[in-house]
Amino acid sequence: MNQSLKTLDFSVSQHHVGLIYAFIGCLLFSLKPILVKLAYLAGGDATSIMALRALSSLPLYLVTLVYLCRKASNRSKARQSGIAAAGVGVLGYYLASYLDISALAFISAQLERLLIFLFPSFVVLISWVVFKQAPSKNVILATFVGYIGTALILVHDFQTLGHSVALGALLAVASAFVFAIYLVASKPLIHRLGSSMFTSIGMGSAGLAIITHLLLSGVQISEWSYELITIGVILGIVCTVLPSYFVAAGMARLTPTQLSLTNNAGPAITAAFAVLLLGEMFTIWHAIGMILVIFSVVIINRSKN
Repeated sequence: MNQSLKTLDFSVSQHHVGLIYAFIGCLLFSLKPILVKLAYLAGGDATSIMALRALSSLPLYLVTLVYLCRKASNRSKARQSGIAAAGVGVLGYYLASYLDISALAFISAQLERLLIFLFPSFVVLISWVVFKQAPSKNVILATFVGYIGTALILVHDFQTLGHSVALGALLAVASAFVFAIYLVASKPLIHRLGSSMFTSIGMGSAGLAIITHLLLSGVQISEWSYELITIGVILGIVCTVLPSYFVAAGMARLTPTQLSLTNNAGPAITAAFAVLLLGEMFTIWHAIGMILVIFSVVIINRSKN
């Protein structure tokens, strides 16, 4: 009896720790679109911003990977699943990231966050197509409600910010879809490699892909301002390295559904900082749209349970 109680207490404790890790990761990730917007104001473009983020974060991932590979067991895991982790990392943190940063050149931080926040509906779609897990009527209805909420803000921004919003929205939706693929593919790899090992390999590989992208793009590094570099470093460490480890640690302790629930505060956090730091509008349409999207995600996650 005492042993079972200790096991239960440990399980509950791990669950709470996972929730805390996931929420911290959500908070830091939610600041990313704000800093990207500030980087654009400082003269950056999508390639430069993405590269600065990678250059400031890549050394930390590589150092962590070398440290972890001191153990023979970790080296064995890396040989078995390292290539798969690298591929998934490039997909989630290079391709999805580039699409996301590019989108922020055309749309508000609030709309970007809500469009990215639709990724649970894409996870449902992928599970339906790949694993033949047909969604329930509640999930279909919730997805429809979420899309209505996003459409309200999209129409408002289209009227006030111009036709470029359509391109930005398309890029953000594409980023959300790629990120959904990343989430589905990463879960088994995290169980095999461990959260820190998977994150170091995946993010490190994505960083190398981003640097290659920079070298091929012809961007002049000498033209980067000190302000842009500073924002890029903060973006790389505070909004990339730290949250990636927090989220991966949360994923190791929580189910995908529980992890998704911790992300519900993301759009609200982004909206608050977008209004305070960027001077973006927050109208009744933004409020209604945000409520509908968050409600949609909550219903989808409950239906998964």
